[in-house]
Amino acid sequence: MKKIITKDWNDWIKLNQDRGCDLDEMYGILLKEGFDPLDIKNSLGHEPYINLREKENNHILKPKTTLFKKIKKLYGEYKIVRNRLLKEKNLDSSHNTISMDQSYQLETSLAEIYSIDDFLNKEECEELIAVIKTRLKPSTIATSVGDIENDKYFRTSKTCDLGNLESPIVAEIDRRICEFLGIEQKFSEMIQGQFYEVGEEFKAHTDFFEKDQMKSFTKKGGQRTYTFMVYLNEVEEGGETEFININHTFIPKQGRAVSWNNLTKQGAGNHNTMHQAHPVLKGNKAVITKWFRQESNGEMFERTTNLRIKSYTKEGFKKTKLDNDLFKEILGFYLKNRSKDENEYIEGNFVYIPELRKEASRIIKLPKELKEKIHLSLQKPLEDWSNLILEPTFVYGIRVYQEGSLLIPHRDRENTHIISAIINVAQEIEEEWPLIIEDHFYRKHEVVLKPGEVIYYESSKLLHGRPIPLKGKSFANVFCHFMPKDEL
Repeated sequence: MKKIITKDWNDWIKLNQDRGCDLDEMYGILLKEGFDPLDIKNSLGHEPYINLREKENNHILKPKTTLFKKIKKLYGEYKIVRNRLLKEKNLDSSHNTISMDQSYQLETSLAEIYSIDDFLNKEECEELIAVIKTRLKPSTIATSVGDIENDKYFRTSKTCDLGNLESPIVAEIDRRICEFLGIEQKFSEMIQGQFYEVGEEFKAHTDFFEKDQMKSFTKKGGQRTYTFMVYLNEVEEGGETEFININHTFIPKQGRAVSWNNLTKQGAGNHNTMHQAHPVLKGNKAVITKWFRQESNGEMFERTTNLRIKSYTKEGFKKTKLDNDLFKEILGFYLKNRSKDENEYIEGNFVYIPELRKEASRIIKLPKELKEKIHLSLQKPLEDWSNLILEPTFVYGIRVYQEGSLLIPHRDRENTHIISAIINVAQEIEEEWPLIIEDHFYRKHEVVLKPGEVIYYESSKLLHGRPIPLKGKSFANVFCHFMPKDEL
């Protein structure tokens, strides 16, 4: 069932339209919240349209990989703009779409192949296997080559078209795969599940369409670009994935993803991506697979430059306790000065009370000495956590959220807010008000902070917010930000 745009959200739309906020940015926020694009268009009265010439001075564009250079209508302008921006940012022009430290790129110049451990956890894998087993059918082959077509043992697994099922877990994993690659979902095929029993295999093949297949299989979407596959269990024996021409074999490991670009840098099919699913010799094997295409029935959305930021930690956030003496000092300052709070203006209008259509937070300014003490106290533990040498950028005052307020999920400024911390100072609440934060694999987590507790997080990289209205009188936090020293 699709998510409905409620009165609260319509009030938010009107409030920010009245303020003259950027409509494309609002559209992106609503899309991230899970609303249907058509409903967003109807409520907002706006739909993004990319004009590369107008946008080139302000953004690094969404296509981050060579596969998009073949997209019709956009190729020429995109290549010129992207190369110029990469030069300005001192980035390698061969920058690949999967740039996260959680991925390992195979050391070969023959193809672009990645391995990503723990993309799915044990519970997610087991739930997907259960869903796959509900709707299995013999796997098919998208080919018209006689030798393969007549080999009934070429592919002997069973397949489940997961995208046809109304399954929350499937929809969530599908979204996360697209987010991880940085490719819009409409450039993809439905996610599939495959199940192999003893003796079943998929002989050596490529995922891209050959010349004799193009007419039949590329009318909608064009050529295949990326493949993203995840092993859902560990096979007792057999079931390896071997890339024949590269002489590399991946052993099934629960939660491990393997992803590769099926095309060369020139956009042609890369025969070095030929791979084989070896027969299962003992036990069984379950995987999910998602393929991406060159084209779509619509314009690409721009992607925020935040998604290009390097990730420095495995999960992206850590909950811990603040130094007790420092907490007592901050709390004492808060209790003594809470009557001196002022209206807070937050760029982007991320904090608001839907019913009242007004800003929802107030600020208690901190003295310079206390700001420096907070930075100094947090710097060493944040450096140990992130394995970086950090430079302090900002400590904001004590932000006090008002009853009914919410914090729209967002990413922080990439030029100042890379490694950050939120300190819970005090709260008068009727029920817990969790921070909803995504990890590097785009799972959503609920983090509850008690007074005196702190969360370390990669604030420019990870989407975070408090999208549920606060039930209670007040909720007081301090925000502290750092940048890697070598990036200043």
